[in-house]
Amino acid sequence: MTRNILLLSSVLAGLAIAPAQASAQGESRTHTVKKGDTLWDLAQQYLGDPFKWPEIYRRNQSTIQDPNLIYPDQVIVISGEVPATAGTPAEPGAAEQTRTDTVVVMDSTGAEVPQGPQAAPPTMTIFNPDRFRVVRGERQSLRIQEAPSAVRLGDYLQAPFMWDANGVAGAGRVIEGASRDGIGIRNTQRPLQYMEEAWVQVPEGVEGAVDQRVMTFRYGPTIEGKGRVVIPTGIIKITQAAEGRRARGIVVAKFEDLFAGQLVMPVDSLVMTPGVFPARVEFGLATTINYMYGEPVLPPVGHQIIFAATAEDGLVPGDQLTLSVPGGVGADGTTMPAQDVAVAQVTRVTRWGASAIIVSQTDGGVKTGMAARVTGKMP
Repeated sequence: MTRNILLLSSVLAGLAIAPAQASAQGESRTHTVKKGDTLWDLAQQYLGDPFKWPEIYRRNQSTIQDPNLIYPDQVIVISGEVPATAGTPAEPGAAEQTRTDTVVVMDSTGAEVPQGPQAAPPTMTIFNPDRFRVVRGERQSLRIQEAPSAVRLGDYLQAPFMWDANGVAGAGRVIEGASRDGIGIRNTQRPLQYMEEAWVQVPEGVEGAVDQRVMTFRYGPTIEGKGRVVIPTGIIKITQAAEGRRARGIVVAKFEDLFAGQLVMPVDSLVMTPGVFPARVEFGLATTINYMYGEPVLPPVGHQIIFAATAEDGLVPGDQLTLSVPGGVGADGTTMPAQDVAVAQVTRVTRWGASAIIVSQTDGGVKTGMAARVTGKMP
């Protein structure tokens, strides 16, 4: 009886162990990423310890470029043998880490000249912080090689700008949407959507040929003594040549709601030399903010503003201005120096003002009337 009980216990123990061994020796276990998944959570779920996320990352170097970024529907290997990929060498043992190589070079006569043992470079695993320095360096090098321009085309096109107080002469207008609306709302009562077709009256002097682009806009406030603010709302590309100034087009860009009835003007071109940026200057042109798009209480980085200075003052796209507030009076009665709070980059310049975008901030409080001075000038 005792012998039979022992045999039965052995069989049951074997059955309990068998699945674990089969799982360990079987095929790789995978996980299909769902929205909200992170390597930290997957390590907790499958490995029982979130700090083991590097093990999952190392197995998936060929598909995961950044451990902070995984995407839905990616298939991630959780366990099992995975071949090493480039840039992810298997971790060597202590003996391999301390190996030395003999380097042989050739002299001027072609004879081999032994150089003696050379220490092998440190292994670049995901646990080695130097690896991340290398990756960051490579990414920075790629950004440097891109040769971007000082002003992006998108920032130029959507920038509100100052114009003549009488408005844009010869402007056309958006007549109506060209698509049929099946829910009973007239096309004049709702905004046109991206890639929606519309009929436009092209501006005077514009041919209205296929593939030409026109800019839709609305008027902002009139600044006394300066001019009238023009606010771009979108870009329409002509798809059917104009007949009697009436053309069919399609909305290819939207900066804000675009309605039938809004005005249309030609699209200006922006010419910037790639890789050319402003150089620092001292005691540059002084000016003030004349207008802030939407008049926000706390404008963020990327917000559009207009300076009082104009093209006649020498401003050009790419110039940078530093915004400052008065320093006030100290406890001892002395006047404190002005405090810099933000930097803005000029995107578009007209005879009536200079549009700019806030590119950095050290403090809030940017507002209309704030003083600014040119601190970076394009060549």
